[in-house]
Amino acid sequence: MINKKSILYTLLLLPVFAIAQGIHFEKGSFQQAFDKAKKENKVLFIDGYADWCAPCKKMARTVFMEEAVGTYFNEHFVSYKLNIEKGNGPKLKEKYGIQGLPSYVFIDANDDVVYRSSSAMPTEEFLSEAKAAWASAKDPNSLARLSELYSKNKNDEALIAKYLDKLLEVKSQENYTDVLEQYLNIQKSIPDSSKAMVMLLANHHKQLVYGGEADRIIENNKKTKAWKKYVRKDVRETYQKVPKEMITTTTEYAIVTRDTSYLELAIKHAEELGYRADEKQRKKTYTYYYLKTEQGEKYKALVHDDIVNYVTEIDKESLRSYYLEWLDRKAAGDQKALRERPFSLRKSEEIYYMVKDYVGFVNTKEEKKEVLSWMEVAYYIRPNSAENTSNYANILYVVGDKNQAIELKEEAYKLGQEENLKRLSAIKGELDLMKAGEDILL
Repeated sequence: MINKKSILYTLLLLPVFAIAQGIHFEKGSFQQAFDKAKKENKVLFIDGYADWCAPCKKMARTVFMEEAVGTYFNEHFVSYKLNIEKGNGPKLKEKYGIQGLPSYVFIDANDDVVYRSSSAMPTEEFLSEAKAAWASAKDPNSLARLSELYSKNKNDEALIAKYLDKLLEVKSQENYTDVLEQYLNIQKSIPDSSKAMVMLLANHHKQLVYGGEADRIIENNKKTKAWKKYVRKDVRETYQKVPKEMITTTTEYAIVTRDTSYLELAIKHAEELGYRADEKQRKKTYTYYYLKTEQGEKYKALVHDDIVNYVTEIDKESLRSYYLEWLDRKAAGDQKALRERPFSLRKSEEIYYMVKDYVGFVNTKEEKKEVLSWMEVAYYIRPNSAENTSNYANILYVVGDKNQAIELKEEAYKLGQEENLKRLSAIKGELDLMKAGEDILL
């Protein structure tokens, strides 16, 4: 007969066994997890998440706990949960190109990304992605290996074809457009007017740029009988999206190549497709280009006066007064106040977005002083806000008094606790970095 102590002991063990069935995530540092994966000849699995991400929580509480998932992952991977907003999270997020949450990145012993995936998904699909990642890591034609071979021989048609297939398979963006263009320039086996070419460009449609070989092939063949025969059904839908997609891809390619001729092509074709292409839009496009290519002086020359005018035209006293009144009404449960979004919110946010891009290029004391004066306006018109106080602290930490910045960050954290701010962990992570004297990402 089973006694009560045995039953109690069994019940106490149940949660432990349930947890053990799922994915085991390392508790140490990222470097320790990486070193362990390398030592055990496993792939490092990174689960990129944030505390406020609902799909991340769903995966953690369901799919990650599945016995089949745990069995496979614990055998093949060393797993690490990366909060992209805390500690070194922002730096690792940038290093490994994490976009969207949840984000899954698989890294080999050479610190190369061999596969990536994202979003919440059913168990079967998640396991399928994991198996594809493992296969990619162990494949002699892995992305990293093909990239190395390609750098040594850019005229091998068969090699580049394999490389293109792998880029598509693992959803990598690194050098993708260049590889496609190189393949189209050297390949001799696929006629421009063939079904094979139609399908090739359809498969890689997100990498096509104006002014490239793919653009030439499309322009020369899109009205021919052959292409009209092959471009149909779902393929037709893909090609209908291509002109618009090429505007974005060409703009990004201009940044990668640092070649404004591609930028001009993007603007030209945007106008042909009916998008606004006046001087205001041209300035906006070049502003983005100079920001992304880190051409600081040109960027500042384009945006400086706009920021000054924007900040100068703000009625600080009126906006601050209304914001404080709104806070009181909101605290009293006023339904209109609860639905309202005061101008101070939008104005302070827009100032911060402008300043955080600009601040990376300031050099002189005068520039730093001016940047802080802009942020002081944002801070003044929206007092007692965790988010706004945190933003001001960030700028102050980068170009001003670091000790004062830490004090403001602590204030922002307390305000965030009172507000039940969803992204409170981000503020705490930045505060920890500030106290440690580390750089922060704006």
